Amino acid sequence: MDIAIILIITATVAIYIAFPFFLQKDDRANENFTTPDIKSEDLIVERLKTLDNQKENLYSAIRDIEFDYGLGKLSREDFEELDNKYKIDAASVLKKMDEIQKQSGARTPVDVLEQEILSYRNKSASNQTDNTEIENEITAFRSANRKIVSEIKCLQCGAGHSLGDLFCSKCGAKLNQK
Repeated sequence: MDIAIILIITATVAIYIAFPFFLQKDDRANENFTTPDIKSEDLIVERLKTLDNQKENLYSAIRDIEFDYGLGKLSREDFEELDNKYKIDAASVLKKMDEIQKQSGARTPVDVLEQEILSYRNKSASNQTDNTEIENEITAFRSANRKIVSEIKCLQCGAGHSLGDLFCSKCGAKLNQK
């Protein structure tokens, strides 16, 4: 009786574990990349983030197999098979992202970042005069600092040195720090 229960439990667990392997390849692809019913902007943004993460993971996998192939860890046949598989999956993800963006008009996180960079550049272009004044002050400070540094000399050979130097760059003598 105990053996029958153990066999039933083992068979059930084995079927549960092995079930995904028996799905059709197309069923698994559609399972990961189905477009949800888009009803709110939060769902759209979340779906785009998920797809963007999938895209980045696929790109990373492509880079990894290219690296492994370059090292000789993958045969040419394995490399071509994996490369094609990952590129097809990445194209599918990009297609889903485009479809969602066309349906909703939503933007990807990269688009949002690009817009922020563009607005910062436009804002900083209007502050160009402030940047020029700051750059002039930095140049003046550097030239004043060079005058002070060039006046400090090595006691052995007379070569100039910077304030933080411990040894002379010309003769190697230890510098006296005051």
